[in-house]
Amino acid sequence: MPTTRHRDTDAQSVTTAAESREADQRHRMRQYLGTMTLRTVCFVLAVVIDDWYRWVFALGAVVLPFIAVVAVNAVAPRVRGRRTPVTPSVDPTPLLTDRGYVHVPSTVRHPEDERRG
Repeated sequence: MPTTRHRDTDAQSVTTAAESREADQRHRMRQYLGTMTLRTVCFVLAVVIDDWYRWVFALGAVVLPFIAVVAVNAVAPRVRGRRTPVTPSVDPTPLLTDRGYVHVPSTVRHPEDERRG
C-alpha cells in the first residue's frame, strides 16, 4: 500500500465568480458621478469662457448626461463557461499505519449476549 493518499485524477472545475452585484453597482455609480461632475465643470466653463470653445463646453454639458445614463444602465454581463481547472495533488501527510482500511462493524457482539438469548 502507498504511504500517501491519492485523489482521483478527474478534477472538478470551478467557475470563476463574477464581480458581486454590489461592487458592480458601486463602480457604475462612481462612473456616473464622475461623468456628471465633468458635465458640471463643462457647464460652468461654458458660462465663464467667452471664446469659440465655449460651444464645445456647452455641447459637453448637453451630451454628457445622456452618456452618463447609458453608462450607468450598462450592467456587466455574467460570464459563463469560464472555468479554472483544479489540479489534483498528492497529500504529503504520512499515514499512521502502513495497513489499508480495516472495516470495524458498527455494533459489537459478544458471545455471552448470544447465549442469553
